Amino acid sequence: MRRRSRLAVTLVALVAVGSIFVGTYRDPALAADPLSQAKQQQQQLQLTLSQQRSQLDRLKAASATLSDELDAAKAALADVTAEYEHVRDLLGQVRDQVAQVSAQLANLRARIKTLDQQLAQVAAEIVQQTNELQTREALLQDHLRAAYEQSQTSLLEVLLSSSSLDQASTQVSYMLNMSEQDTALAETIRALRQQLKTKQRTLAEGRAQLAVARRAAESQAALLARRQAQLAEMTTRLAQLQAAADVQRHQQEAALNAALAAKGNVQDQIAASERAAQAQAALVARLQHEAAARAAAVAAAQRLAAQEAARRHAEDANRVSARGFRWPEAGPRITQEWGPTDFVMEPPYTYNGTSYPHFHTGLDMASGCGSPILAAGTGVVAASGQPLWPWDSGYGVMIDHGGGIMTQYWHLLPQVIVHPGQLVTIGQLVGYEGATGNATGCHLHFAVNDNGVWQNPRSYLP
Repeated sequence: MRRRSRLAVTLVALVAVGSIFVGTYRDPALAADPLSQAKQQQQQLQLTLSQQRSQLDRLKAASATLSDELDAAKAALADVTAEYEHVRDLLGQVRDQVAQVSAQLANLRARIKTLDQQLAQVAAEIVQQTNELQTREALLQDHLRAAYEQSQTSLLEVLLSSSSLDQASTQVSYMLNMSEQDTALAETIRALRQQLKTKQRTLAEGRAQLAVARRAAESQAALLARRQAQLAEMTTRLAQLQAAADVQRHQQEAALNAALAAKGNVQDQIAASERAAQAQAALVARLQHEAAARAAAVAAAQRLAAQEAARRHAEDANRVSARGFRWPEAGPRITQEWGPTDFVMEPPYTYNGTSYPHFHTGLDMASGCGSPILAAGTGVVAASGQPLWPWDSGYGVMIDHGGGIMTQYWHLLPQVIVHPGQLVTIGQLVGYEGATGNATGCHLHFAVNDNGVWQNPRSYLP
């Protein structure tokens, strides 16, 4: 309407000016026909409007195409990410197996070495005792031979042939003592033979055990070689998937940037996003400052969480991490990871001393518009509704879990389920997945703030 009013004023002015010129001088070649000029301006306006409509149609078509490309990029990234996580988990299992097999093999080889040393000592003792036995047996044979020869002479002959009784007594005593020594020597020989048989049996059994241990070591070494080859192959595959995930993520971010550019007013949206991020940081700081006032409620929530953990079924326990958190959605599809990004709508952030021009401070996931959003852990609601209004119109919930840890749930449907100060338990409904605020579609932006720092939510989830 404003443009038409201006056009009417222009036409009236032109008519007035034309009448002035007609009164003074009229040249058919130079005079302007107000009706023809008005028609030309009308045609020009219609042409401009037609061009704008065509441009708008092209923009809508481009937006639809970009939306399809964005969905395809998200799906491709989700597939690659899922495979990457699967291979990463398998890689961890194989690494554990390699470590276990390596430890078993090292232990087995140490046992083989010890057994080898023990058997070598037993073999040396067998040689030594065999030599000793042979020496003692030879000595006993000599004694027996001498005793036999002496037995051929009677005691009466010894007495009669002696020059004195003392000499005869000495010779008889010598013959008797030799008999007692031979008996002791024979006992020693019998003991040596028994010890020798025991050691020989021990040596034979030890060598059999050694052969079994060596076969087991060979088997373990072969298994270790296979696991190490598998580990190398999976490490290469993981690197390939990581590269593929990076490519898909860049494609997704490019699609997001293109979709954003198709909407127009990119700089205004970026500025609004940065203001919203600053407002959110201020809100987090204020809520953390107020955390002392919620300390008693948080302590009660933690006691309740401990009681619930004791009652929780085994299958539920498998869905809760060691830090006491669960996924806020059931089987979600990850649409954007946490961390540095090329998506220009993400504001700058400094993490671990490194400044990034664009940083995604949470983990985006989607299960479908209207899907229930559950509390990731037990705590107290610190904020709900539209905490960042007017900088961000999005609906969200912030839960204080104590110890400086807060979780955030963003882009929810405009329906307030929980209120500040309310105690919520793990798995309790806090909202529904939506697309409020600055969102390209229905999804949940789940974030973890640990003492003022946006951390990777995956480090807190099972």
